[in-house]
Amino acid sequence: MKYISVKSIMGNLAITLFLAYKSILKGNRWVPILLVLVMAFSFVNLIFTASIITGVMRTMDKQLVDAVYSNIVLNPEDDDYYIDHVSQVQKQIEQAPGVAGASTHLDSSAFFEYQWKEKQTQTDKGKSGTWKVIGINPEQEANVTTIHNQMIEGSYLTEDDRDEIVLGVEIAGGDITQTEAFLTLGGVKAGDKVRLTYPDNIQREYTVKGIFRARELQADLVAFVTQKEMASVLGRNIFYDRASQILIRSEPNIDENILIAEFRDMGIKGEIRSWSEYGGAMRSTISTFEIIGSLINGVGLIVATIVMFIVIYINVINRKRQIGIMRAIGIAQGTIIGSYLVQALFYAGSGIALGWIVVRFLLLPYFINNPLDLPIGLVSLTVQPLTMGSSTAGLILAAILAGVIPAWAIMKQSIIKVIWGT
Repeated sequence: MKYISVKSIMGNLAITLFLAYKSILKGNRWVPILLVLVMAFSFVNLIFTASIITGVMRTMDKQLVDAVYSNIVLNPEDDDYYIDHVSQVQKQIEQAPGVAGASTHLDSSAFFEYQWKEKQTQTDKGKSGTWKVIGINPEQEANVTTIHNQMIEGSYLTEDDRDEIVLGVEIAGGDITQTEAFLTLGGVKAGDKVRLTYPDNIQREYTVKGIFRARELQADLVAFVTQKEMASVLGRNIFYDRASQILIRSEPNIDENILIAEFRDMGIKGEIRSWSEYGGAMRSTISTFEIIGSLINGVGLIVATIVMFIVIYINVINRKRQIGIMRAIGIAQGTIIGSYLVQALFYAGSGIALGWIVVRFLLLPYFINNPLDLPIGLVSLTVQPLTMGSSTAGLILAAILAGVIPAWAIMKQSIIKVIWGT
């Protein structure tokens, strides 16, 4: 009995494949071609949308690390405004395994003025605004951020610069800023003079040594002077060995959480956090795009399912009498339904294969060589295995529904009604 059962199953399977083969090759030859193309474009759409959103996320994360926070940020303890004896702390940090560099920041804010001598009255604000100013050691900073490589005018600071400043493009203003012109200095150029009024009405005039564009809004709204200059502005010798925070760059493939645990074991005091803890607001924004992308993908899957359903349904209706005759001569209902399921899976599988070829050999190479130049940075496709798997599973499920439902609906009718069309 077991042998007969297996033989029967194999026979039904052979009939299923034969019926599917005949339906695909002997029918209208444009139907398989168009269905495969529909499935291929649906697959490409699913991959492309998710990969662009992932690429945007990767770019924004990279910008936060490269231009704002590096990998780890050490801030003072809750009750303190500064990290004291910072040179010792920095030396201790740099000796830890897995640390590529550390840079101290001495922060302040200032009221910036450009072309202040051209003001007509005392109340005329002219080209001015209040922004953050950070005192840095330029050589150390180059080890933890990429600002020094993002200069679009002039040059970066050197350690001995005292009367020079580097401005973010969103402070300087110009044609490539994201900020409205009236919220910038209105077009400062390298070599121009700006006047800064610090807290306690301390005023300094600086020559703009350079302007940078990091493509990260937080970074581009910051100005840099040397740490020596900032310590002199703050007016006490103690500030030469103080810092508002320390940025720490980890070596590639080093887990930031492991480094943070090491720093705490070393007895380093302060609030130690990874860059990702500061990027929560940005990630919530990206999650909105992920939801939108999921909705777009969902609509794409529904459209693909409907198209395949309609084509197979029309095919079933046109072959309604043949199906009735096959049932009358003893071909099992499951065998007939299976033939249409095989057809649908063939169209989906061929479309997925063609779509993957398009993604792998056309879209990915193109976007690697020609990334999208967006305000947040250069964005390329980032195809993840999970995206591939979910897209493939979605189309296969769509194919199963589109293949089974039309044939199953015909099977519910009596043989005589199917044959005579009554």
